[in-house]
Amino acid sequence: MFYHQALLQYDGTGRTGFQAQAGHLTIQGELDHSLQQLLPGGFSTRAASRTDKGVHAFAQVIKISAADPTPLSPELLNRVLPPHMRCLAVLPCPAEFIPSMDQRTKEYRYLFSSEAGEQRFIARPRRPVDPAPMRACVAMLRGTHDFKNFWSIGGVSNTTLRTIDAAELTLVDPTELFRDTLFDAGELRACWQFRIVGTGFLKHMVRHLMGALWEVGAGVLSVEDFARYLHGEQKQQRPWRRADPHGLYLVKVSYEGPGLGYPLVR
Repeated sequence: MFYHQALLQYDGTGRTGFQAQAGHLTIQGELDHSLQQLLPGGFSTRAASRTDKGVHAFAQVIKISAADPTPLSPELLNRVLPPHMRCLAVLPCPAEFIPSMDQRTKEYRYLFSSEAGEQRFIARPRRPVDPAPMRACVAMLRGTHDFKNFWSIGGVSNTTLRTIDAAELTLVDPTELFRDTLFDAGELRACWQFRIVGTGFLKHMVRHLMGALWEVGAGVLSVEDFARYLHGEQKQQRPWRRADPHGLYLVKVSYEGPGLGYPLVR
């Protein structure tokens, strides 16, 4: 077998997440269909993250295990990939490399603006928000916490404890962030970016956090309310909606080993 690590960028709009599912249009399903044109000897693909329905990726790490010795390159892959997917890099990798298990950290970013309108790649909160109390809540996220109130029940996890290395809420220029990518901000020149880096994430965790932060910014929840959901007992009901998936991006997956993972940070 021959093993490759590819860095894949994609627009998740209209796709039922990354993982292949019978009867559904998925990123992995389309990737595998494209690879059939290059690797007739049989292959398998495995990703660092099972991004959800509608979620995008600046830099998803994919392991391709192939029986065929055909050398892969970004140029070769981009000839067969659909236009909403782009290969940024390809490197050989060890047979034992498992992108979802060997990763050290993952970085997600959620982009939103009250001026976004019908933006495809930037979400819009239901109400205007004040970033000041939201920033106070974001600062609480750093460190190890039990995110039992910030995930969708039904996800597979042995524990709801997660360690967050970095979290911040900043104003950014999306045209700069999207430069030389598949994504487009239209005429929007400023939006808010919720950036979070951690050792792992629960199902819909970032979208739950974003939905709760919007309620804080709108004055529906206080900073103290947010703290109780983060540090207190598990609640049966949550007074927020998960944020829409189209504002969420997997930005970077980091690994310890040399040659594993590619930074893409602006």
